[in-house]
Amino acid sequence: MAKEHRYEEKNNKWQWFIYVIVIPIVFAITLVMVVTTIAGINPFQAMQEYGSKVPVVSSFIDDPEEERLQEEIASYEATIQDQEATIHDLESQLTTKDQELDNLTEEINTLQQQLESQEQTRLSQSEAVEKLTRSFSEMVASHAADIIVEMETEIALDVLEELNDDERGEILSEMDSETAASFTNSLIQRSN
Repeated sequence: MAKEHRYEEKNNKWQWFIYVIVIPIVFAITLVMVVTTIAGINPFQAMQEYGSKVPVVSSFIDDPEEERLQEEIASYEATIQDQEATIHDLESQLTTKDQELDNLTEEINTLQQQLESQEQTRLSQSEAVEKLTRSFSEMVASHAADIIVEMETEIALDVLEELNDDERGEILSEMDSETAASFTNSLIQRSN
């Protein structure tokens, strides 16, 4: 019987706790929710706002604004990483282009030096041809013909081109017919 009495006493304490504390609290919370909703206040949002201000409670409450900010931060960080990768790629392309530019500039300088050298050679060759032409114009045609036949063909053609028509004709007439024909053909091809 003592056991039954203790069991009933235990049940009475729980019943008293449910009737006196739990039910009135649930009723009060429900009443507050209904009143605040009718007043135009979102009770859950208000609880989140107040709960986020309380230091210990704020760690348990998810703040949608904070979540949105975290998502924005993550998005910005991803964008920054993408842009840094793009910058790195563009910098490497710029370095490559700079190297190509340096190589092309060096090649241009080399070609300009070669061109200047060739121009110098051409000018000195042109001067030499002019001097030879004056010498051949003062020579007897038979001696000039003998020398021109032995010369390098291109230089001989340059000299023959520089001579006036009468002098050229006299020198060609002193050559054998095959050689004169060969020089004449070459001169005609050059003029075309």
